[in-house]
Amino acid sequence: MKKENPITLVTQLVLIAIVSLLLIGANGFLMKDAKFESILTLTDVVATIDAEEKSVSLPYSFRDLAPRTPVTLTATISLTPNDALYIKSVYAPAKIYADNQLIYEFGDLADYPDFMVDPATEVYLIAPRLSGENITLRMEFLSPVARDVLTVHPPLIGSIKNVFNTLMSSMLAPFAFSTVQLLAGVLLILISLFVVMFERQGIMFFWLGVFSLATGAWAFGECNLTGLIIKNPTMLYLLAFTGLFTLAVPILYFAKSTIGFHNPKLVWLMAIFMSVAASVALLLQLLGLVPLSKSMYLFHILVPLTLSILAGLTVYEWLRYGDMGAKRFVLPIGVLALSSVLEVFNYSIRFTYLFASLFQMGVLFFIVFTGITGGLYIRDVIALKNKQQALAFEMNLMEMQVEEQKKHSLLLVENAQALGQQRHDLRHQLAVLQELADSDNDKLKAHLNSLVESIPLTPKSYCGNMAVNAIVSRYASICEKSEIAFDTHLTVPQRSEQIPDSSLCVIFGNLLENAVEACGRMTEGHKFIRLNSSVQYDVLTITMDNSFDGKVSEENGRFRSRKREEFGVGLSSVQTVARKSQGDAQFEQDGLVFLSSVYVRI
Repeated sequence: MKKENPITLVTQLVLIAIVSLLLIGANGFLMKDAKFESILTLTDVVATIDAEEKSVSLPYSFRDLAPRTPVTLTATISLTPNDALYIKSVYAPAKIYADNQLIYEFGDLADYPDFMVDPATEVYLIAPRLSGENITLRMEFLSPVARDVLTVHPPLIGSIKNVFNTLMSSMLAPFAFSTVQLLAGVLLILISLFVVMFERQGIMFFWLGVFSLATGAWAFGECNLTGLIIKNPTMLYLLAFTGLFTLAVPILYFAKSTIGFHNPKLVWLMAIFMSVAASVALLLQLLGLVPLSKSMYLFHILVPLTLSILAGLTVYEWLRYGDMGAKRFVLPIGVLALSSVLEVFNYSIRFTYLFASLFQMGVLFFIVFTGITGGLYIRDVIALKNKQQALAFEMNLMEMQVEEQKKHSLLLVENAQALGQQRHDLRHQLAVLQELADSDNDKLKAHLNSLVESIPLTPKSYCGNMAVNAIVSRYASICEKSEIAFDTHLTVPQRSEQIPDSSLCVIFGNLLENAVEACGRMTEGHKFIRLNSSVQYDVLTITMDNSFDGKVSEENGRFRSRKREEFGVGLSSVQTVARKSQGDAQFEQDGLVFLSSVYVRI
């Protein structure tokens, strides 16, 4: 079965996420202007502060208020028995009355942890259980302690179904987006743990995943739809601000792992500073000294400033040093920095009331772009590394082939030297024979007999291939000296167009060298090597059985060397050469016998 490329899997998942988000966004856009019957958005109310009344249009922000200043909003509404009210309170305790009847109370400080100076933002669907016309709706708020602004959002009035559909039309997209971000963050972290085993640059996916988790946590905690589903405002409050305060940290480490900064200390110092700042802000909140909602204003400056500095450093590395990592990621980092700056202006000027929509679009672009680009980058790095490893192995293989050729040439030189010595000796022997032939026939016969006995036997020919024959002859001689029983029956063609003699030397040489070494490590038992080969249908089959001490270390079909703490090269070389010649090799043990089989096309 073909293995799935992890980088291809990342790309596919990212594309699926993009399509899903586009469909959700399109659905939200279409539903935004949809008309639901009996839905009233209460915008015109009368506000009372310190006995002074004024008409306001919601949403409205009351500014320069002392802590816990009472603010009362009243309006006249009509209700049916099935109507519900959607109310949102932002860091302010509130009581909701319908015709002087308390129907809901927000933000009772007794219900919140001690470290919360103000209650967290809370949203709720209230069923008044009243009906009729000219019902007086009264909303009593107490302004926050940690800020001098009280923002009141317009309530929605209508059936629970229609109110919920209206909320879904405006909140489904950010809710779905934040959920996808959280899931994508977990997925990217898991993928990084796999990729980093093959390539250290895979750590970029880890930091991208942490960034996705941080931005997802921020958006998830701030989404009003989340508040309707999860009734734990304090947890969502901590989740949202922790995500916001820490989101710059993984981006900095992401850039540090992908861009070859000539001076990475600045990036590292910014990451440390932002980590410490976020930790201090959280600690001050837990001690009840400074709420996160107040620290937020500092991070509205720190986060865009950090991202802008990072974007500037990335552009500098690209233009000044031509760094490919900087060139590859300058666009998404720049877009992210720009969107964060625009979001800060939006927070003050209010281009749009959609929560963090500008920055979230920048985040979406960053995650999608870097996910795909990073995946392709890691794929190319892994492919390059595999190519380098293959080239290194090919070079090692060529060195082995050259070494075997040297051994073959050395044998030929030794034979030539022996032949020269024999010719030299023959000249002297002929002179002696000539002398004896003239003087004493008996001595001549005796000398001739001694010469016949001293003539060496003709070297054994093991096969028709001279190169292989030389290799086998060499190891046969070694076996004889080492008292290793050597038995061989070989059929090897003199010449082959499919596989060169040098490759055959690698196969036979490595098989015999390993076998001789294995027999040499035996301290008891019968030592033997049985080597055979045959040719059938243009396929050369080589089999070899040899004795050994039974000690072998195998891992995933590869055998570890007994000479060093790593995988053996010899058997791997045999298998590589065989596969290059449209064949293969297999190695296994049977008790105290090691079995090798190789086949190649000739």
